Amino acid sequence: MQYWLVALAVVGGLAVVLGIGFLILRAASTPRVISPSLNTDGEGHFDVLGKRVQCAHCGSDRFAAREILLNTWLLSLLNLEWLDAGSTVLTCHKCGRLTWFSQADADEQ
Repeated sequence: MQYWLVALAVVGGLAVVLGIGFLILRAASTPRVISPSLNTDGEGHFDVLGKRVQCAHCGSDRFAAREILLNTWLLSLLNLEWLDAGSTVLTCHKCGRLTWFSQADADEQ
């Protein structure tokens, strides 16, 4: 067996493990920018960075929230989509417009 193939596999495996560790640490330390004040029916009002979210189309301030994964090809290839960054999508209760909020919004402050 070729020793360079073994060395390449070891280095590649180490890079994957270190990359996964970095993603886990990054996800654990990412601050949340959306603070919900939910009603009992699961739909409610949301504040982002201290400002009430309103629909850009109809002006409503009632939304339903959902967490969405932003998949990358490498983690999808390795079947590790759960490590990808997430995004919060607010769906307007009145007109159905989707409003996306990513964690990058918190980093740009």
